[in-house]
Amino acid sequence: MADGPVRVASVGLGRWAKTLADSIIKSDRLKIVSCYSRSEKNREAFSGQYGCRAAKSYEELLKDPEVEGVLITTPNNAHTTPILEAAAHGKHVYVDKPIAHTMSDALAIDRGCREAGVTLAVGHSARRLKGNRQIKEIIDQGGLGKLVMAECNFSNDRSLELTPDKWRWYRDGSPGGPLIQLAVHHADNLHYLFGPVKTVTAMAKRLYTPAEIEDVTMTLLEMESGQLCYIGSNWTSQGTYYTYIYGMDANLYFTVDFNFWSRSDVVDQHSHMEIQHRGSSEHKPIPLSQGDMSREQLEEFADCIRKKRQPEVGGPEAIAALAVVHAAIRSAETGRTVVFKEVLEAT
Repeated sequence: MADGPVRVASVGLGRWAKTLADSIIKSDRLKIVSCYSRSEKNREAFSGQYGCRAAKSYEELLKDPEVEGVLITTPNNAHTTPILEAAAHGKHVYVDKPIAHTMSDALAIDRGCREAGVTLAVGHSARRLKGNRQIKEIIDQGGLGKLVMAECNFSNDRSLELTPDKWRWYRDGSPGGPLIQLAVHHADNLHYLFGPVKTVTAMAKRLYTPAEIEDVTMTLLEMESGQLCYIGSNWTSQGTYYTYIYGMDANLYFTVDFNFWSRSDVVDQHSHMEIQHRGSSEHKPIPLSQGDMSREQLEEFADCIRKKRQPEVGGPEAIAALAVVHAAIRSAETGRTVVFKEVLEAT
C-alpha cells in the first residue's frame, strides 16, 4: 500500500461524513474502503451510497489490513476513544474539528497519535477557503500596512432544531454551544492570520434555544502581537460567515454565503472579497480563485501518509483553537479576562 490512493474508512456516518465522502469520490488520492456506525441502517446506507464495505464493529474495521486511515466524524465528546484505538492499531487519523470537547481529551489525542507514530490531521477547513488564503497573502505582502484589528462572525440557527435526543442539546457534550461548533473555526483562522492569542474576554447567553447550551456569544481576543480581534457567534440567527481585517493602509472585507457552506466544491464561488484603501470610499472587489476546502485538507492528509509530512492543522494547532473556546467559556462564567496560557497550563 505504499502507492496508489490512500485507503480510508469513515467512522460516524452523519451529515458531515457524507460531505467529506462527496469530496473523496472526486479525488484520485483517497478511496473509501470501509465504514462504521453503531446504526446498522446508517452503515448499510453509507456503504451502498459510496461503494465500500460496512464493518459490523469498530474492532472489525480497525483489524482490516486494507484500511490505512480513519475519518472520525463522531460527536465531539466521542472523539477520544476511537482515535486512540485507531492509533494503537497503526491507523492514521483525520478528525473533524474540534479535536475534542475537553482540553484533557485533546492533549491525550495528540499525545497518543504522536506516540503511535501516526498522522493526526484536524479538519479546520475554514482557513482553506480561498478568501482566507487571499487574506493571508495580502497580509504577508504588507498590503494592509500595520494590522489594527479583526472582526469575525460565524452563526446559524441550528440550535432551534435541537431536541433532547441530539448530543448538541447538552452542555457536557457541546460546551459553549456555538463557541465550540462555529467560533472555533475563527479561533483557528485568527491564529493562522495574526499569530498566538494572549488573553480572552467573553460573554455568552441563552436567549432562544430550547437546549441546555448558550446560543449567543461574543468573544474578544488580545493577540500576542498586540491587535484586538472579535469573534461573534450565535446559534439562532440566519447563517452568516465573515472576516473583516483592518490595517493602517487598507481594510479587507470577506464574506461567504452560508447556504453553500456544506458544498465545499462551490463555496468559493459564493464568496466575496473587497478592499478599501485609506482615503478612498471605494470598496474594490478582489477576484478569488476557486477550490474545495474539504478535498484540499483530505488530499493533504493522504500526502502526509504517503510522504510522511506534517499536516497544516495537526494536534498543536487544533489544541490552540480549542483552548480559545475554553478560555471564552471560563471568561463568560467568571466575568473576567482569562490569560490564554492559563487554559493550557491547567490541563
